[in-house]
Amino acid sequence: MKFDKLYKNYKRLMFGIAYDILKNEQDAEDAVQEAFIRLADNIEKIADEDSPQARNFSVVVTRNICFNMLRKRHIETDIDDEVVCSDNSAEDEVLSAQGVETLERALESLPEKYRDILYLTVYEELSLREAAKLLNKAEIYPEIL
Repeated sequence: MKFDKLYKNYKRLMFGIAYDILKNEQDAEDAVQEAFIRLADNIEKIADEDSPQARNFSVVVTRNICFNMLRKRHIETDIDDEVVCSDNSAEDEVLSAQGVETLERALESLPEKYRDILYLTVYEELSLREAAKLLNKAEIYPEIL
């Protein structure tokens, strides 16, 4: 019963997050399926499926699965991205890809509390106040609440 309610409450949100990150409908569906498997495996950690904490858990699990999929995709296609071309656009693409990779590493190095708040404010376009409440982090961010 609890799992059914989680599914009804968050399937669209989770798919939206996955699609925004992966830019591919099939990959987004795969990510959401994997996220629900992980939620089912941790169902005992969710006290109330309507709570901000349940929503946050769903968002963070989905997001992390998507980032892992991107990382795997990047590793698998890294060689393909470096195909030799004679024009400058290929060089620009490689430099751009290196910049994205550097940014991803920098974001991953952030403590989780900052990474999550950054994700929710940038990608989900929540205000700092909304993100802090969603993350149930009012004690960490009292100055914005």
